[in-house]
Amino acid sequence: MTNERVNILLVDDQPNNLLALESILTESGENLVLAESGAAALRHLLQMDFAVVLLDVQMPDLDGFETANLIRSRDRSRDTPIIFLTALSRSETNVFRGYELGAVDYIFKPFHPEILRSKVNVFVELFRQREAFKRQAAELARLIKQNELILNAAAEGVFGVGLEGATTFVNPAAARMIGRKPVEVAGVNIHSLVHPVLPGISTCDIEHCKFNAVLHGEPAYDEIEEVFFRPDGSSFPVEFCASPMRDEVGVLLGSVITFRDVTEKRAAALAAEAERRYREAEAQNLAKDNFLATLSHELRTPMTSILGWVQFLRSGHFDAEELAEALGTIESSARLQARLIDDMLDVSRMILGKFQVDLQPTRISEIVEAALTTARPMAAQNEVRLTWEIDDRDAIVEADPNRIQQVIQNLLSNAIKFTPAGKEVGLRLERANGQLRIRVKDQGEGIDPSFLPYVFERLRQAEGSNKRSGLGLGLAIARHIIELHHGDIVAQSEGLGRGAEFTVTLPVQVPIAESVHA
Repeated sequence: MTNERVNILLVDDQPNNLLALESILTESGENLVLAESGAAALRHLLQMDFAVVLLDVQMPDLDGFETANLIRSRDRSRDTPIIFLTALSRSETNVFRGYELGAVDYIFKPFHPEILRSKVNVFVELFRQREAFKRQAAELARLIKQNELILNAAAEGVFGVGLEGATTFVNPAAARMIGRKPVEVAGVNIHSLVHPVLPGISTCDIEHCKFNAVLHGEPAYDEIEEVFFRPDGSSFPVEFCASPMRDEVGVLLGSVITFRDVTEKRAAALAAEAERRYREAEAQNLAKDNFLATLSHELRTPMTSILGWVQFLRSGHFDAEELAEALGTIESSARLQARLIDDMLDVSRMILGKFQVDLQPTRISEIVEAALTTARPMAAQNEVRLTWEIDDRDAIVEADPNRIQQVIQNLLSNAIKFTPAGKEVGLRLERANGQLRIRVKDQGEGIDPSFLPYVFERLRQAEGSNKRSGLGLGLAIARHIIELHHGDIVAQSEGLGRGAEFTVTLPVQVPIAESVHA
């Protein structure tokens, strides 16, 4: 880091001279190391690195030149800058000898403090830069080694490919998967490696080969499925992708291709699909069993009521009020049976592709009002508040009036049935973005989020509903009707106990000068 203190070695046998040097360089904020002899200086150089050495020439025992010679003889300190300081050795011979020993400067005492500081600061900054370069080089070497280890350990195959299509590097996994040794792969055209020419085997249609297209410039950032071949003729499915390889100025050098063998993945997917279909078949069989049980119950209930009242009437022992009640019950039971049979017939037509709608220009607000009129008695009987808001009374849609009313009535009756007494069911007709929306929202039981994807499927009913009844066909029929009108129907719920909302969306038609049906 640039703010780390660096070491500066001050060498002089005179304590006063060391003190003077220390006072001059203290302002630099660096770590000043003092040595009163050449031997002491050498000991410091064995323990740490220095940005620069300020070395007195005239010293007893080891003089400055001898000390410098020893400094240069050691690998660790061979390149350490040395500035000679002297008051006596001013001859050219001594100066030349100093420079021969690798001195970067030769300064005579007395010297100007500012000049000394500036020269020392130059070498301090050079030392910092050199240390930063060392760290960068070490980090680069570490990253290169790390990347090499990652490539060698990676389970995915990795190819480096040059602009001519030849491999520039390959990791062991890639070589192993294509049945070759790494030395056999280097510098070889990559397409011929994975789609080799094999007798009696068609490995590639070059015009439609996705791998060849990528090699010739087509980008492949997303995974592409292909089949690679080995020299023995065996093959395996892969998923591969390619990324461009560029230098520091953006010049394209080639590409990096990564791939993996997806044989096990495909086998697992096939097993999962088989399991899903098995469970789906089980669920359908269970749904059919439940449907038959429900059907027998739903048909038996009104039939039992009809038979009971018919037997009562045959007895002849009844008054006018009892007669009216009997006829009303028989009629409502017969209508219920008719509705159940109609639903079954509708589903049969859906399955056979014979379900038809009679589309005609229709003022949808009148259909909504008719459905509301039909739903009011049920809402009153269940003590549920029924509210509505019709924003656009003139919107025209291409619709089958009877079928659209069937859908709206189904949504309203379901909402009322699943809403507790005292709560509210609301309907809103609105127009937005060229579409007409019919929203039916209740404050009832709500829908489990896990069941929402299946709410419009035939024979599917949510478990645990305390008002579960009917055949579970109404919403499936409703969706089919809306789809035939080129519209959409969706269900939303924040969860059990938080109500539900069903939204029907229909395309609005521009009014035309012809009769409008309701």
